[in-house]
Amino acid sequence: ESKAIPEDYSVFCPGYADFYGRVFKCWVFDKGGHGQVKLHDAIVHSCDVFFYNVGKRLGIDRISYYAYQLGLGRRTGIDLPGEAEGLVPSEEWKKRVFKQPWYPGETISVAVGQGATITTPLQLARTIGGIALGGVFKQPHLLMEAKAVKEETFAINEHTTEMVTQAMFGVVNEGGTAAGSRLEGIEFCGKTGTAQLISGEGLKKAGKQKQFSDNAWFVGYAPRRNPEIVVAVLVEHGLHGSSAAAPVARDIIKAYYDKKGARDKQQYTVYYKRYEVSDSPELAQVAPGTGAAEGTPKTALPPPQRKGASAQR
Repeated sequence: ESKAIPEDYSVFCPGYADFYGRVFKCWVFDKGGHGQVKLHDAIVHSCDVFFYNVGKRLGIDRISYYAYQLGLGRRTGIDLPGEAEGLVPSEEWKKRVFKQPWYPGETISVAVGQGATITTPLQLARTIGGIALGGVFKQPHLLMEAKAVKEETFAINEHTTEMVTQAMFGVVNEGGTAAGSRLEGIEFCGKTGTAQLISGEGLKKAGKQKQFSDNAWFVGYAPRRNPEIVVAVLVEHGLHGSSAAAPVARDIIKAYYDKKGARDKQQYTVYYKRYEVSDSPELAQVAPGTGAAEGTPKTALPPPQRKGASAQR
């Protein structure tokens, strides 16, 4: 949107990148990296190195501006007391709170949602839903009879919306990080994520304790454009969004369409094609005992298009 990054911008990911004298790892560090990636593959396969480089080129204040406009770092306005604001850091914020300057290396962490960034599941659901709606951000609410529910608009180029939503479709349906949660018959889209609870250095000192294990994220929605339902799942200490959070979102999306199908008297989902992430991150297939009709072959997903495509994130 800012034109700071060319549309065909690409980055080579060997599994890590060096910024300001420090090595920042991609989640496939021990698998050799993602290779050459552009935006689509970076979202589909969750390439940290791509977004490290994008963050460096954008700068913290541009990241902060767009994140805030898309709904992060502020309350959604839901009809519940005590909603948290979250935090999207900026140079001004650090000077005001810590009386310190912002360092460029901090931007690298923020670019992948780490560092000082704080979000809530509700914020992420609203943000992803708003992007898929082309820049229309709905105020969430619990009261069924709520009237005149507010909505905000933020201009997003149609081509940008198309690129991002197609990539989130690919996360689930093109051998991406949530390939194991594919739903046959539904345009189920989303993005996996991992939230660190402690720095790498702190983790080394503390040792492997479950209380410091990463949280697993997944925000999913359907259909690909103008979604009817958006689901955000956070699994505390779940480690990988692909294996811990995405299957939960998948089951909620499926339940929604099953109820809709019963009401409309038509079938939206194919029950016996429910995909599970196997112990091997390179293979996601229909798991035994998921309701496959007798005699129906268990269908494996297509192999990933590049190394690490189905690895757990």
